[in-house]
Amino acid sequence: MAKAIDLTFLTSFTGGNQEKKKKYINMFLSYCPGQITIMNEHLSAGNYDGLRATAHALKPQIIYMGIQGGEELIKKIENMAGTRTEVEKLPEMLKNFTTLSEEAIKELKAEVE
Repeated sequence: MAKAIDLTFLTSFTGGNQEKKKKYINMFLSYCPGQITIMNEHLSAGNYDGLRATAHALKPQIIYMGIQGGEELIKKIENMAGTRTEVEKLPEMLKNFTTLSEEAIKELKAEVE
């Protein structure tokens, strides 16, 4: 199975410094799961503005961690919530994003062990 993450950007961003890389990965690991929970809560409550804002805030983290397919998915969630278009697709999209993120989190945990 293909890896969920590509740390090329992060490696370049940190100049290859392993300690900095671990620091950023650990920050992501402590931040991302809670943000996904908040996104699900916003969706359940029909709070599309909250969902859009949370997705927007999480987007750079997804890009830094090189989560394959994550950037495109989070952008779609952000845009659909913001414009309130095709909101019936949001539960499935958020479920897919959650699954993708969980796989990436497993791989990132292995990177810092």
